[in-house]
Amino acid sequence: MKNSINLAGAYIGIIIGAGFASGQEVLQFFTSFGIYSVLGIVVATVLFAFFGMQVTPVGEHSPDTFP
Repeated sequence: MKNSINLAGAYIGIIIGAGFASGQEVLQFFTSFGIYSVLGIVVATVLFAFFGMQVTPVGEHSPDTFP
């Protein structure tokens, strides 16, 4: 469980970043497109989840490069 929480924290911090995690960047960017912003938010969420699931196993199985 602790490993899962560490992985989730690292993913949010590195991949998504503070702007997306807080919602501030989403609000500022997507709301300028009006009603279509809802579709943009859904697409961005699905893509972040999909690519996160694809990249995480690669990092898990790659050799450590730091001493």
